[in-house]
Amino acid sequence: MKLTIKPRVQKDKWSLYWKSSMLTKTEKLDDITLDVSDPKSFTAAQLKAAVAEKFGWEPVDTLLRLEGFEEPWELAMYKGVELPSDSTLEDCNVPDEATVVTVRKVLVAEGWKLVGGDDGDSDTDEDDF
Repeated sequence: MKLTIKPRVQKDKWSLYWKSSMLTKTEKLDDITLDVSDPKSFTAAQLKAAVAEKFGWEPVDTLLRLEGFEEPWELAMYKGVELPSDSTLEDCNVPDEATVVTVRKVLVAEGWKLVGGDDGDSDTDEDDF
């Protein structure tokens, strides 16, 4: 089985203060072709891992989450429907020569956050007042 993969990188500017995404940009990467020997046993999780390996990305289980980010790091979609990670390509009715879109999320931390006790010091110079 041969698949055309349309990889995307979704960059989220993540506010450490608000604990949410403040801006999202999606970058389109060059299409790749992936040969799958057995679609009956090849899962969507394996598909996403194969794409990550081709681009030299770190495995998902090694990525550090910022506080408040609870979404999945990666998505794989066929005809606009997300492929469940534990389902095989055959279970998801993905045919030979299909086009699958994958998305890898990257968090870019923005801002700062005070950690620890309050020592009465501010983050600004006295001259700023």
